[in-house]
Amino acid sequence: MHPTIDHVALPARDPEASARHLAGLLGVEDPAPDGPDGDMFSVALGGSSVLFVQAQEVPGHHLAFRVGETDFRAVVERLARSGVEFGNDPEELGNGETSDPLGGHGRVYFASPDGHLFEVTIGT
Repeated sequence: MHPTIDHVALPARDPEASARHLAGLLGVEDPAPDGPDGDMFSVALGGSSVLFVQAQEVPGHHLAFRVGETDFRAVVERLARSGVEFGNDPEELGNGETSDPLGGHGRVYFASPDGHLFEVTIGT
């Protein structure tokens, strides 16, 4: 068996709000409380998850998601409806572009309320 990622933990000032924000933009199930005290919140992504954990200081992290073309368009629509700045250049999040400058079929970056840089690309 090859190793797979079970979960990635990201620090958040408000783990539940951060998890709900990401789940809503990606169009996945509402996050579930996690951990022995239920103070962490997990966003399920197929066979893995993003786990938001309480932290006072939140250094930004970069996390990329691969989705199908239809799901990509839906993510972009949700970003636009939510007023979240996005773009195809991590240095220029507000450019609103979705073409992939790296040669793929589509790419967007957006920042979470905690300053994490999320990326969504169209998988092949």
